[in-house]
Amino acid sequence: MCEKGIQLEQIHVGSQCWSPSEGFRQRTESYDWAGKGFAILLFMLYFSVSFVLVSILSIYFITNVYQKWQSNPIIIGLNPIATHIRDIPFPAVTICNMNQARRAAAERMAPNSREQSLLESICSLDGEFNVTNNFQGKWSVVKGLLLNATQPCHRMIVSCRYAQKVQKCMHMFSPVLTDEGLCCTFNSVDQSFMLRNYNAASNTDSSADSPFEPIEWIPEGGYVGVMKNNSFPRPIAGPGVTMGLAVVLDANVSDYFCSSTSSSGFKLLLHNPTETPKMAEYASYIRVGTESRVVVKPKISDASYLIRKVSQNQRQCVFANEANLSYFRTYSRNNCEMECEARLILEYCGCVLYYMPKVQEDVKICSKADAACYEEIKASIAFTANTSLRCSCLPGCFEISYSMEITSANLCIGKFKINEKLITQTDAYARENIALLYIYFTETYFRSFTKGELVGFTDFVSNIGGLLGLFMGFSLISLAELLYFVTLRPLFARRREQKKREGAREREFNVPQKPQPATVHFADEVNPIKNLPQQVKIFIGSRLQQAAGWIENVMRMRKNPINRKGGSTFPFYE
Repeated sequence: MCEKGIQLEQIHVGSQCWSPSEGFRQRTESYDWAGKGFAILLFMLYFSVSFVLVSILSIYFITNVYQKWQSNPIIIGLNPIATHIRDIPFPAVTICNMNQARRAAAERMAPNSREQSLLESICSLDGEFNVTNNFQGKWSVVKGLLLNATQPCHRMIVSCRYAQKVQKCMHMFSPVLTDEGLCCTFNSVDQSFMLRNYNAASNTDSSADSPFEPIEWIPEGGYVGVMKNNSFPRPIAGPGVTMGLAVVLDANVSDYFCSSTSSSGFKLLLHNPTETPKMAEYASYIRVGTESRVVVKPKISDASYLIRKVSQNQRQCVFANEANLSYFRTYSRNNCEMECEARLILEYCGCVLYYMPKVQEDVKICSKADAACYEEIKASIAFTANTSLRCSCLPGCFEISYSMEITSANLCIGKFKINEKLITQTDAYARENIALLYIYFTETYFRSFTKGELVGFTDFVSNIGGLLGLFMGFSLISLAELLYFVTLRPLFARRREQKKREGAREREFNVPQKPQPATVHFADEVNPIKNLPQQVKIFIGSRLQQAAGWIENVMRMRKNPINRKGGSTFPFYE
């Protein structure tokens, strides 16, 4: 039987009793779970496989991006901003006479003397190594011999002009030590800016009265200080032959004692103003009796400062503040290799060649007796397959080098009028001894090669985000939502439940019980859908109870209208 009254735990429908639990049981039993279960299982399997597949693809492509970021972080490309020639210095021009010693000076030396021994070492004359007669001199002795035995710069370079201004050659060119002996260089940085521990006593430059003032220049930062009209290294004045360097060279072939080659003439090398030239290996020939034009083309390498965080082995270059040279102040690959070669020869032979960096104060200079040792060391360093003796010198991140194209023609002096006023020699002497040289630029702008990031951190994160968004629909908002549902929401829910339990205990023990009004209460706030049938029954029952009481009161007053005082209260019932 169904209970009658206001408690609507069961509702009477027809002649049967129906309850929410009974209805749910009947609907559950009538649902075809056997038929729908396979579809649900297939649905779950399909999306599980899809999720695993896109996860694998995402990991695969992200791994490729990471490997590319780590293995190839650097790219070399042309700088979109062209470099003007005024922003780089004119190249250092080093010229050597193939004659390494003057005949007049060599004939004045006594046989088997230490001067002759050093001269043989400089000239690399063949013969048996006589250890007792070969003197291992100090730098002070070798310096004096070089200055007395070799052709001075003001005798080799007789006329000079730069940017249409004729100047004294002794003020423009200074002596420099090379592997070809004492040569002359133009526009090189001063020795005080080139060497780390500069000693004025070891300087071979005798032009103390030069009107030009030295200024520091480094490839990475350019000129340091205020550039003046008389400062050197000089900047490029402009393109064209007239804005370049013009020199007249005198070989004085009749005074040859020993030549570095099998001919007479000059050796020319254009190089970085901060480097010591290697004339024996890389210089070009300038024949006597010719007029030569040398077109200069700079090769500039720079780098983005963003690659500083990349290791040297990956970016394959060295910044200025990372250099650790002990002899040269400015780092370059050539300076590093020369210092390394000097250290190896000093370590294995106990001496250094006269033109090499003096890594120790007043170190011994190698003589003919040490030729077998230092020639073997030099050959081992130059042999690329050798792994025991090797100088691992990386290039500088900021470097400049110069290449040249040489064209020449025979001099014709006295046969007809010529425009060049620098040549004053006769035709016969010029054909045997004189060389006219023009060095200049033909272009105003040049493109540099820049090292930059191939895949920076921003690009790396963007690639990963794109792959995750493509395969998994992932974004930072998704990550924020995941963190919220995993951490914050459970925490707040736990705190809310704890406060509810504390409030319930407080009301149970401290607050007196009071009759509750006939209103609907949703007791289960955690899941209101679960108790919805019970709440609907309570709501409908309360409203039916109120309507029944109102109708009963009206009918009672309608039956006794005479006993009421003051007339009928409800006239519309009459």
